[in-house]
Amino acid sequence: LSDVNSGATMLLGPVLDSLRAAIILKNLHSLHIRMKQHSTNAYYLAEHLQEIGCRIHYPGLPSHPQHALMARLMHPQYGYGGMLTLDVGDEKTANQLMAIMQTEKVGYLAVSLGYFKTLFSSPGRSTSSEIPEAERETMGMSAGLIRFSVGLDNNIPRTFERIVKCLKVVGVVSENVMIG
Repeated sequence: LSDVNSGATMLLGPVLDSLRAAIILKNLHSLHIRMKQHSTNAYYLAEHLQEIGCRIHYPGLPSHPQHALMARLMHPQYGYGGMLTLDVGDEKTANQLMAIMQTEKVGYLAVSLGYFKTLFSSPGRSTSSEIPEAERETMGMSAGLIRFSVGLDNNIPRTFERIVKCLKVVGVVSENVMIG
């Protein structure tokens, strides 16, 4: 392990090994295509999940408090990004839902961003766990918040159907919710 808090690493930042640098360089030429697909898919999921009554946070939705700001700042070709959150209310439901979504092949339970597959995690229990609970609540980060890094799914309506099926299992949406 390296000490990243002092010395050259602190001043200059860490350096990639040559293999990882070459892989990144090789994949940069298609980044714009992937970002468009991430954004298109995230918008689809956010819009449709909100339509069935889910609590969604996504800057592409007009209901988002910073939608107008994001609309001014974003590049119109690349949309509003591939990240969204779904608030299912409590930690137990969030954990059950994520396990079921992984089983149903919605994506993977992982603390990461920007993979070609959809990833999801509970930020309050992973990446933001060092923030005191009271402060997380003030920020609107409930224990039931699930962060999605939406993947490059070629059939996003099918992914949406799988998510709805999982939401029904854990009781977040009614069995009567119709899709399609």
